[in-house]
Amino acid sequence: MINGYPTEEELCNRIVNQLAWRGPTEKVALVWHGYLTALLEWGLIEVQVFDRLSVLLPQVGGKELYELCTDEPLSPEREREIDEFLSKKKK
Repeated sequence: MINGYPTEEELCNRIVNQLAWRGPTEKVALVWHGYLTALLEWGLIEVQVFDRLSVLLPQVGGKELYELCTDEPLSPEREREIDEFLSKKKK
């Protein structure tokens, strides 16, 4: 991580605190997923940090997050793959 930007520990604490205050709501998850995605895209956090922090959040908006990161709509095949992946994660 770059100096002057939030560390993984700081981000983790902020996520945990907000989840405690607001609960694991869809709104909280979407705000944090968007923020973490921006930090990742701008090179301020590494993929491994993104992955570790993302697991703290409810899994919502996965398809939209994919489209945001790839800047293209989901193909029917990719949408099925994501659905299968998410259904396996829930088990």
